[in-house]
Amino acid sequence: MIQRKSPEAERTLEERLQEFQNVPLLHEDDREWDIGEANLHALAEHILRYGIAAHLADQPHYRVFSNMNLHYQPRFPRVYVSPDVMVVTPLVAQPDALRSYHIDSDGPPPVFVAEVLSEDTAEGRDLDEKPYIYAMTGIEEYLLVDIDGRSLPQRLILKRLQPERTWQDEHDADGGVTSRLGFRVIFDTDGRLRVVNKATGRKYARPDEAEARIRALEEELARLKGPRRKRKES
Repeated sequence: MIQRKSPEAERTLEERLQEFQNVPLLHEDDREWDIGEANLHALAEHILRYGIAAHLADQPHYRVFSNMNLHYQPRFPRVYVSPDVMVVTPLVAQPDALRSYHIDSDGPPPVFVAEVLSEDTAEGRDLDEKPYIYAMTGIEEYLLVDIDGRSLPQRLILKRLQPERTWQDEHDADGGVTSRLGFRVIFDTDGRLRVVNKATGRKYARPDEAEARIRALEEELARLKGPRRKRKES
């Protein structure tokens, strides 16, 4: 099936270059930001990546990456940001082999990005510079996750891009948020982040839960095989 390019993808390089004249050049490998991730931050990032990937598993034109360099400035190809999670629709033949993502050469801008806030990055980057960069880049949805509730009035906020390149902040009545990709992000009853199928209510397994289920299945398989071995030996 032939997919139509979005209006963002059809814009000429010259039009995009003109818009990028005033976009800040953000180097996320700058030494002042070379800090270790807190455990809660890393866990939230993994929950988002694998939950969203599970939701989009039957739509292979989407790819979900975490901490991949996003080169957003065509005039300055070495300038990039590294979203905690992003959903892209690559145009390259082997998208899973990508080590970084260049807008235009690898595909259109991401359709969704997420940042898990930390004390060190919230004010300077995730709430100030990145909203502007992501808006000018044409990213449709920007999710902010405030794990400890210190930086935002709501622990989850979905910023939805408007035609004039401003953001509209959204959240659901229960405090969760809903993406146009068909999933919701919530804080579950155990207080931890969760990705949920909007249509069915299915809760996607978190990485630690998936591992626990695999171990349980392996143990059950070993238990069932045990008596068979004993009967053969006797």
